[in-house]
Amino acid sequence: MTMTEAGQRVQPNLSRFSVATIIRAFREHNRVERLPFAGGRASRFTPAQEVLIVDMVRENNEIRLREIRERIIGDNLNFPTIDNVSLTTIDRVLKRQRVSMKQAYRVPFERNSDRIKHLRHQYV
Repeated sequence: MTMTEAGQRVQPNLSRFSVATIIRAFREHNRVERLPFAGGRASRFTPAQEVLIVDMVRENNEIRLREIRERIIGDNLNFPTIDNVSLTTIDRVLKRQRVSMKQAYRVPFERNSDRIKHLRHQYV
């Protein structure tokens, strides 16, 4: 069977170059799937350190990114390899962990008083 025929037997049809690549990988490395992604830059923080950053935010939701950075740089016990870190890096960690730092605020009482509700009802 030729590589073109082998490519036409599978769905979706593969080109003979793709079939040749799969066969070569099987012969050389005894695998047909792709290798896992191994490139790119290493993460600045370990997963345990990211949890510590998230805990800082959960303890005090009104904390600023600059304050988090100061705590990270000052804490040589939990962050021994971190001498400097950018605000963008901290923000990316919090976004990856799906942590929001939205500020809580109190709604003024006048907004939902009976008088205001009555005025809104009259306006509509």
